[in-house]
Amino acid sequence: MRRIDTHMHFWTLAMERSYALWMSPEQAVLYRDYGPADAQPLMDANGVDGCVLVAAGSTPEELGYLLGLANGHDFIKGVVGWVDMVGPDIARDLAQWARNPRLKGIRPYLQDLSDDAWILRPDLDPTIRQMLDLGLRFDVLIKPRHILNTVRFVERYPDLPVIVDHMAKPMINRGEHASWARDMEQFRSLSHVHCKLSGILTEDGPDWTLARVMPYLETIIDIFGPDRLVFGSDWPVVNLVADYGKWIGVVTEALKALPAADQQKIWASNAERFYGL
Repeated sequence: MRRIDTHMHFWTLAMERSYALWMSPEQAVLYRDYGPADAQPLMDANGVDGCVLVAAGSTPEELGYLLGLANGHDFIKGVVGWVDMVGPDIARDLAQWARNPRLKGIRPYLQDLSDDAWILRPDLDPTIRQMLDLGLRFDVLIKPRHILNTVRFVERYPDLPVIVDHMAKPMINRGEHASWARDMEQFRSLSHVHCKLSGILTEDGPDWTLARVMPYLETIIDIFGPDRLVFGSDWPVVNLVADYGKWIGVVTEALKALPAADQQKIWASNAERFYGL
């Protein structure tokens, strides 16, 4: 079965300033360079044919770095990058970045912004309209407190392809399933919104268990269905609590009851269609 990983991060400490929102030497597992030479053996060992790189930083230098890696490695099928969506030169900058066909989408750091309603800012509208014109997608990196504002946002833009990263980061380690599931239910009827099966083991913590994470996966599979889900690893962040192969094993278990054709959609086909890979 073909596999596309829609959520990998590569970074270099040479650009540590780009990762200032989260990176520090205290995170020993992550405080090092991660790049193609680290990822390819893991992908090969787990039958993963290609990946989408997603921004880990919030500078234009990082976007240039990721696009350069994509241009030099065929297994990197696309890039989702960060831009200053309300910056004074955003129209010019976005048009220039989009000349590179490996740029597939944009991702602001919504989870780290002080304003939970940032996504509803009226001055985002010109940038969103330009993204539509350029054929770009929108990754939303959110936590449960952002879900309802995100629903309001995507309702404004029914033609914008939107994908929810990490299942909106449910607080699994607190057992907060009911409120998260209720809010995520609002996406069921919004057919232009997809979701990544990614990034949730870290929301349970180092002592994560299959029994605790499976209800969250089952909820998302029910809400979005096999046509609006994609696989992502959140590597190397997943290394904080597990590893690449273990997460693939969790997703395999979550999908095993689905027909093979639906599993193939989630593992690869939906990603290729959504991101235009």
